[in-house]
Amino acid sequence: MDNIISIRDITYTYPESGSPAIDHLSLDVKSNEWLSIVGKNGSGKSTLTKLIDGLIEADSGTIEIDGQIINEDNIWEARKKIGIIFQNPDHQFVGATVEDDVAFGLENQGVPRPEMVEEVNHALDMVDMLPYKTRDPQSLSGGQKQRVAIAGVLATKPQIIIMDESTSMLDPKGRKTVLDLVKRLRDEQDMTIISITHDIEETQLSERIVIIDDGKVVKDGLPEVIYDLGSELTKFGLEEPFSSKLAQSLRTDFKLPEGFLNEEELVNSIWKLSSKM
Repeated sequence: MDNIISIRDITYTYPESGSPAIDHLSLDVKSNEWLSIVGKNGSGKSTLTKLIDGLIEADSGTIEIDGQIINEDNIWEARKKIGIIFQNPDHQFVGATVEDDVAFGLENQGVPRPEMVEEVNHALDMVDMLPYKTRDPQSLSGGQKQRVAIAGVLATKPQIIIMDESTSMLDPKGRKTVLDLVKRLRDEQDMTIISITHDIEETQLSERIVIIDDGKVVKDGLPEVIYDLGSELTKFGLEEPFSSKLAQSLRTDFKLPEGFLNEEELVNSIWKLSSKM
């Protein structure tokens, strides 16, 4: 599988800081992969997002997007391939109505109006928000706002979607709804998902997890490998997944399978063991 993003030895230090926010970091993201980048606040996750999107320029090193090393001459072309869903959807709203807001990115790209109307309706339909297209975005619930933000990103047809803490302000039900929606959309079309989060619990749909600490990649592996770190995750300011902690406490009474078990696997294992008693 080809890399859609290749980051080589990048370093970035904020002008007012004495130490780098990103420190000689290298990372590959495969095309159509769902990658979660996790780390505590201040670990460098958001800075990395800004570097990938060209909002800030690395002091050294290179970032290659879809086979092209980004620079001043091609950054705008590279940005068309990336859509970012931010933590607070209110910060993304610029239109008086839902449809105006979703159309904003297409207007910036100079898409003709007939095509724009069609693309807006299609994007809203994909996130089940078409009936709300004439509504004021501020009148929507948190989960609905985040769906509109996703529609605005989808309308521009990016190859890469970066979710920057984009479910952290939602309740558990809203969080699950948004993550399930992104999973469904990714299953329906080729799309690379990069999920930036400080919550290890939000990584269970990902195919690979990278842990960043002090601007460096400290762990990179399959979800089950990362979850098996257990209490070692606290070294990087992360909480051990709830199902891991629960499984550990139950292993004294139940002969559970070794390795990480998600909540569904844990329930099924306990049910099978209980039915044999």
